[in-house]
Amino acid sequence: MVAEQGTAARARIERRDARTYCVLGPMTFDSVSELWSDSRGLFSAGEVLDIDLSRVSHTDSAGLALLIQWLRESAMGGGTMKFSNPPEQLLAIAGASNLDGLLGARRETMAS
Repeated sequence: MVAEQGTAARARIERRDARTYCVLGPMTFDSVSELWSDSRGLFSAGEVLDIDLSRVSHTDSAGLALLIQWLRESAMGGGTMKFSNPPEQLLAIAGASNLDGLLGARRETMAS
């Protein structure tokens, strides 16, 4: 489907390699339902996965809720999930909710 000019960018999740997925676009109330639907079945039981959030354009508390649900699904399947490069906005929401430790997110430092 081609987006009309002026509509919000579509959020999506893409597999980079055997262990890494990348979230692209917004993780908001308007997009998490689609991201959840698209992610169903992507995470195999017992996998150790890294979810790169560096290309998330915008997030809100619904984005945080989605990450927590992904963690839950991964743990129920015997897997492990880590988040890398979370946007500052997501870290602020997680911190305000006392959930920053639960996410285990890490920021990669960029060389100048």
